[in-house]
Amino acid sequence: MIKGQKVIQLSQLTIDQANDLRSWLPADSLQKLEFQGMELNDCVPFETYNYWFRTFHIQSLEYHTILDF
Repeated sequence: MIKGQKVIQLSQLTIDQANDLRSWLPADSLQKLEFQGMELNDCVPFETYNYWFRTFHIQSLEYHTILDF
């Protein structure tokens, strides 16, 4: 939690998740936040990440799993 809001830093996700989420987000969606003297350039609200993960990422995993059979 940074400045009272839950955020996800894309660089803390797996490369695949970060790339998929970044391609889904509008270009100006990443937030720059300062935390303990460091500037974090790749943050999104947790709610945005959670929505994407439940709606798009899990569906794509299920789709790939079906194709693997």
